[in-house]
Amino acid sequence: MQFAQIHGNEALKANLTGMVDGGKMGHALLFVEEQGMGAIAFALALSQYINCKDRSGGDSCGVCNSCHKHGKLIHPDVHFVFPVAATSSLAESEKKHPISDYFLDGFRQLVLTNPYFDEQDLFDAIGLENKAGNISVHEAKDIISKLSLKPYESEFKVMIIYLAEKMNAEAANKLLKLLEEPPQGTFFFLVCHKPDKLLPTILSRCQIIRLQPDTPEDICDMLCREEQADADHAMVAARASRGSYGTALKLLREEEISVEYASDIRELLDAALEHNLTKLLAIADALTTPGREKQRDFCLYAENYIRKIFMFANGVPQISFALSGEYEHLERYAASIKKDFYRKALASLDTALSAIESNVNAKLTFVDLCNRFYLYI
Repeated sequence: MQFAQIHGNEALKANLTGMVDGGKMGHALLFVEEQGMGAIAFALALSQYINCKDRSGGDSCGVCNSCHKHGKLIHPDVHFVFPVAATSSLAESEKKHPISDYFLDGFRQLVLTNPYFDEQDLFDAIGLENKAGNISVHEAKDIISKLSLKPYESEFKVMIIYLAEKMNAEAANKLLKLLEEPPQGTFFFLVCHKPDKLLPTILSRCQIIRLQPDTPEDICDMLCREEQADADHAMVAARASRGSYGTALKLLREEEISVEYASDIRELLDAALEHNLTKLLAIADALTTPGREKQRDFCLYAENYIRKIFMFANGVPQISFALSGEYEHLERYAASIKKDFYRKALASLDTALSAIESNVNAKLTFVDLCNRFYLYI
C-alpha cells in the first residue's frame, strides 16, 4: 500500500512521511478513526514506507522486493493482530486459544479488496459466526514471542493491531512493558475507533494520530471517479457517511439495503404520526433482528433522512441532496411534523447509536427510540 493509493487526509500523509524522514517517529502510533476511514491503509502505507530502500517524493517506490511483499501483505517482518473468537472452522486445539494467525487468509483478502472496511466486514470476512471478537492474553503472548525475534529481511519489524480497544485488560497489561520499551527497530501501529475504551496506560504509551473526516463533496467526487457512481446517489451516500469514505462506499454498494432502511424509517415515522404505539413496538422489535452493524447503519440512515425532511420543512430542498423519488415522502413529512421534532429526534438517534456501540440490549434501545418518536413527533 502506497500513500498515493489512499483517499484523503493529505496533510496526514505529509506529516507521517516527514516524521520518518526526520527521524522523529515514535515507536507506538495510535491511529484513531471513525469506521471506514482507512486507518489500516495508513498503517500499511507507513510500514511500507519505513522499510522501502528507494522511497522518494513522500512515498515508497512500490516496486522493490519489500514493497512487493507489503503489497501482498506477506512481508515476514509485518505482523497483524485483530479481534477473533473460536469458530467451528478451527481445529479443536485452536478453539481453546484462538489468535489472529488462524484467520489471516480472510483478513488479507478483506484488506486487499477494500482497505476501508468496518468492524462487521472484518467479522464477516474471517467467519466469526455472529460472535464478538476480542484480543486475548494468548494473542498478547504471541505478539511478545514474535517481536522477541530479529527482523528476517528488513531493518524494522512492525506490529499492526486493528481495533486495539478490543484488547481485554489481561492482554493490555501483558503488552504494557513491550509498548513502552520495544526491541530495537520495532514499531507498533494500533488502529482504534473508540480510544476511550483503551486502558489509560496504553494511551499514554502511544503517539495519537487522528484521521480527519472528508467533506461530502470530496467523497462524492471520489465515488464518481473510483466507482463510476451516479452523482446523485454518490452525494446521498456521502452526506450519510459522516466523513468516512468507507461508510459512503458501503452505502453506495448496498443500495438495496438503503431502500430497506428507507422503508423502515418511513414505517417508523408513519406509526409515530398515527400515534400507533402497538405498531411502533412491532417496528422496534423488527429493528432488533439485524446484527449490530446493520442496526448502526439504520440509525445513520435515519439521521440523514430526518435532516432531509428538515431541509424540506425549511424551504431549501435543493441542499438536501434528496433523490427525485424521495420528494413525495419528504414533502409529506415536512408538512406534518412538529418544528421541534428534528432536534429531539436526532439527539435520540445519537443516543441509540451510543447504546448500540456500547452493546446495550438492542430491544431496549429501539423500544426507547420508538417511544421517543411517539412523544416528540
